[in-house]
Amino acid sequence: MNDKQFSIIKNGTVITPENEIKDGIVIIKNDKIVAVGKRGEIDEPQDAKIIDAGGNYISPGFIDIHINGANGADVSKIDSDTFDTMGSFFPQHGTTAYVGTTITAAPADILKALQFARTYLKKNKTGVAELLGIHMEGPYISPVQSGAHPKQFLALPKPEHYRQFLEYSDVLLKMTIAPELEGAAQLVKELRQRNIVVSAGHTNGIYSEMKEAIDAGVNHSTHFFCNMSHFRRDNLKRVAGVVETLLYDDRVSGALIGDGWHVGPQLMKLLIKVKGVDKVCFVTDAMPAVGLPDGIHKIGDVEAVVENGIARLKDNTAYAGSVTTMNVCVRNGINQVGLSVVDAVRMSSLTPAKIIGVANRKGSLESGKDADITIFDSELNIKKTVGRGEIMF
Repeated sequence: MNDKQFSIIKNGTVITPENEIKDGIVIIKNDKIVAVGKRGEIDEPQDAKIIDAGGNYISPGFIDIHINGANGADVSKIDSDTFDTMGSFFPQHGTTAYVGTTITAAPADILKALQFARTYLKKNKTGVAELLGIHMEGPYISPVQSGAHPKQFLALPKPEHYRQFLEYSDVLLKMTIAPELEGAAQLVKELRQRNIVVSAGHTNGIYSEMKEAIDAGVNHSTHFFCNMSHFRRDNLKRVAGVVETLLYDDRVSGALIGDGWHVGPQLMKLLIKVKGVDKVCFVTDAMPAVGLPDGIHKIGDVEAVVENGIARLKDNTAYAGSVTTMNVCVRNGINQVGLSVVDAVRMSSLTPAKIIGVANRKGSLESGKDADITIFDSELNIKKTVGRGEIMF
């Protein structure tokens, strides 16, 4: 950030997981936070570089755990510039860390993304948003609920198919599967043995089909309410579908696409009411066209039309991810759902950090954690973003 060891961010309202600290300050030493509190109540080191927050909010950096690409870069069609392009784009919108997401694709494309991520993580680049790992969304999903995922690459979770991906358990943080598929329960067990988050998504199951996989370790749900079954009849009896099963089971956290298009505010309020802000996070599910003009764009091998703030398939049968950013998700949480600034930020920082197991170093403004900080105004316009102690935007 500067030649001096210490920096102080002041003249703003600091957002903690529980409250707002008016006239708060954050003290940084190198790439770590060393103190957070109200100005005058904690010692300020002499000769520190001062970063003026301009009376705005001082927030933990946002963490997006479901993002397919940005500014033309596509995790499913990866090249040597993909993560640098994404990492340079995200800080403009307050995001300091992310999980790159592959959609259903040829196994070779998924393996390539995992290989590139492994190599990139070893470089430990600073000055860009931090890649935390990879999220595989598919290919083990339901053909009935596949949405924009190309059906020709869907597969059943058989060991001879999925174990090639498990060789990358050092970078594979999360996998979205349909728990009702034959063989899913065994895959869940093997993923959990490697501390990989197992997320139910693109699934058409009912409670009796879901229970075994949840007991085996399904602990998250991908873009809640989207591409998952609701209650229906089973031999005339009305039974819980995926939505009701996941709402009911406290072991499962949830992600909400906060673009304002995928899920209406009443449904978002329902999930938050049932599970609480500590178990529900915002994600963008953004596709590679975010940051680009409207037009025809691709996500993996799938063509999508981007216009009027949405990305959709050409036949208008499904969205193709979103073209939103995390600051917009936070803004929608406040304006559409009625969340406090504290809770909307928590759902975009500490909660996703907990879900993917990095809350020991990210997700909140606390001593000892990475100096990942974003400064925004009352309209969620990003003014400055700091990543691991360096000003990125």
